[in-house]
Amino acid sequence: MPEDPEKTDDESWFRPVWETDEDLEPPGPPRARRQPPEPDFRHPLLEPLARAQDALAKLETAVELASPAVADGLRARLSYREAAGWLAHAHVWIHPHDLALRDRGLTSSYGIAFDAGRLDAEIPATTALEGTFDAAPSDILVNQALRLARLWRRLAEMRTWRPLADTEAVRETLQSLGGRVLPDAEIDEWMAFIGIEPGPPLIRAGRAARDWMNRPGTEPHDLGGIFLGTCLWCDKKPRRPVALPFWSGPAVHHHRRELHTGMRWLADFLDCVAAAAKIGLDELERLRQGEEISRSLARTARSRLNEAVDAVLRRPVVTARDLAETLTISPQAALGLLRQLCEAGMLQEATGRSSWRAFSIANILKRS
Repeated sequence: MPEDPEKTDDESWFRPVWETDEDLEPPGPPRARRQPPEPDFRHPLLEPLARAQDALAKLETAVELASPAVADGLRARLSYREAAGWLAHAHVWIHPHDLALRDRGLTSSYGIAFDAGRLDAEIPATTALEGTFDAAPSDILVNQALRLARLWRRLAEMRTWRPLADTEAVRETLQSLGGRVLPDAEIDEWMAFIGIEPGPPLIRAGRAARDWMNRPGTEPHDLGGIFLGTCLWCDKKPRRPVALPFWSGPAVHHHRRELHTGMRWLADFLDCVAAAAKIGLDELERLRQGEEISRSLARTARSRLNEAVDAVLRRPVVTARDLAETLTISPQAALGLLRQLCEAGMLQEATGRSSWRAFSIANILKRS
């Protein structure tokens, strides 16, 4: 018996869409479906990006798994390594330990010390590696490097600081670095650029740094571009456990980067990051070894050794007075704790003095 056409039309009209077998494509010729682009496995940035991301992932994971004292100590020490790396790029060679002494106020102007014939006492670690100096290292550049160290550490430790929040925040960040601040129009244009720049975070950071460094008015060895790129890489929630390591890589990587432009420059930027991250891992291992050595030391019920170990792990350099104030003990007791850690091989004297001495984690640690 034939179907009623009107009944069939009514059933089709009220039938749910998911029960319809008909093709729902719009009328007209079929549209070609857009296929996702094939990945470019020969892209020149693919290999350096993979190396940098791998090194950074290992460093971040290791920091998150480390004890709080080791993690804090690593951030402090890497900040001085970053400062020393930038100084080396500017042809001023100062050891990170000597920068820590200067920042702590244990040494003063290198220019005055050079004129007085006592520069070696102001930069003992540098002198041990570089020998004597024919001229005093620039105090202006050294002070600017110390500003970089403080901001690099602040970027990793402060959860509320947003240096790229707006134009004023960027201007204040650049002023804190002590470098030249470009006009607000240039800052606005740069912020618009980073707002639309696609790609992985490391690529965006590199392009942001390069764009800033290429702007008219930036000076040679400008700190602003790389630091703003670091801020962009760190600008996420939750905040990364370390700021982006870059300058602490070997100087040869940075000199090679200066010779290139475009894609080659970005590849060199990523190589600098990877090398700096590996140095950070080595520094972290050194702190872990120091922590392990401390666990083998004999303790009494009234011993403050645990607290002393915590303090010296957190600080790149520590004096008996620092330790006495931290633990609320006498300077003599603090000196005794430091002597005990030196005898165990965990610490070494950092100034070469017989008085007003400072101590740091030993460069060569005994394995337990």
